[in-house]
Amino acid sequence: VLFRSLQITGWPAHDSSISSILFGHDETSIFTLGSDGKIFEWSLHKQGQVLWSTDCSRFCSLDVSKHRLHEMALDATGKKLLLTSDLVRSPIYQVGGFKNGLKTLPHSAAITTVDWHPTLPIYLTGSA
Repeated sequence: VLFRSLQITGWPAHDSSISSILFGHDETSIFTLGSDGKIFEWSLHKQGQVLWSTDCSRFCSLDVSKHRLHEMALDATGKKLLLTSDLVRSPIYQVGGFKNGLKTLPHSAAITTVDWHPTLPIYLTGSA
């Protein structure tokens, strides 16, 4: 079976390489995480329009992360974004809001993988 995929759109998103990309919960937007530590939520209806952004560079340092890509995970409501981290805790961002004080429980090493439960407000984090 041969599957063919076509690119439907594109635009310059970051001044650096993209480390992670994912669809928003209602598939009307996408999230990108650049290796510069900037996160953008982009509208899929209005090409290139930023709906929300934040800077997570204090958790995703270029110096520490040069050999590893960071990941993002969005909760089922599309309101909370969880990131991997070079630190022992990962940030949880409130999408569309200014609240960014939430963090995961500490690990003994950098957080290397994250995910949300598909329907419940439960997340997973793993470390090196």
